Amino acid sequence: MALKHFNEKIASSFFFSSVDHACVVELKEMIESLGHYVYFFDVNRDGLFDSNELIKKILSEKSLGRSSFLNFTYINNESGVVWPLEIASKIKTATNAFIHVDAVQLVGKIANWNMLLTELDAYTFSGHKFGSLKGVGFSFMRKDFHYSPLLVGGSQQNGLRAGTENALGIYSLKLALENIVQNFNAVELKSSKDLLEEKLIKFIGNKGEVVAINSPTRNLNTIFLVLYGLKAEVLSTKFDLLGVDLSTGSACSSGIIKENRILMKMGYSFDDSRSSLRFSFSPLMNNNEAQEYFDKIKNSFIGLI
Repeated sequence: MALKHFNEKIASSFFFSSVDHACVVELKEMIESLGHYVYFFDVNRDGLFDSNELIKKILSEKSLGRSSFLNFTYINNESGVVWPLEIASKIKTATNAFIHVDAVQLVGKIANWNMLLTELDAYTFSGHKFGSLKGVGFSFMRKDFHYSPLLVGGSQQNGLRAGTENALGIYSLKLALENIVQNFNAVELKSSKDLLEEKLIKFIGNKGEVVAINSPTRNLNTIFLVLYGLKAEVLSTKFDLLGVDLSTGSACSSGIIKENRILMKMGYSFDDSRSSLRFSFSPLMNNNEAQEYFDKIKNSFIGLI
């Protein structure tokens, strides 16, 4: 979209959250180099933002004659905080901004994950997040949305992008989606996560906290912990020795120990951001598995907290 408007000599405004995925945040310089404007809106400690303030800012940009693009992260990849689509719909109605929904963390992570709002402009999914082969995903776009392809030179996908289509990967998307549709049980997954989270909170006590625990909307498979005063590299090593997989950063950069940008944007300190652990569980987790996970996590914490 930025490239298309650049070619048309139109300046546009792009709105991103400060806790968006790095692949969005890192677009800032490229978009600005094309003559556009990039704005970041902040979130509070619960991972929520002020939609009314965002609407005011978008309308302010419209008054200058600029079209607006909003990247709306449905479910945050680290905190698990959910922004209901009704908020995006409200922004769309008030501003008529183009709204792209980052739905990468959606499939099998909340109840009614397959219920989308057609008034929004685009949705993007990544297949490996719900069990397909890596390197394949898909997007839904309104038919009246036009853009300039970044990959050119081929006629694949009606000229929207060049490159041989990954038929095997696409078929794996079908299989993975069918598996989720047939086996996903939101009630059971919520029960399992709640059981595990309650046990963890009781076990950790005042030595840590669950990130965004007070957020009214969270996904059903992520538990993000901050353990006061403990370094993520020490924690991750202990878990690794005991055969427990977890992440200290985004899922795309597991194993890289550094300050956590998302936590710091949510108001946590630098030290807290380096004392975080995130557990992501299967959409098909049950109560028995939740108890097994807790026992493993508890054993991994012995001697540390």
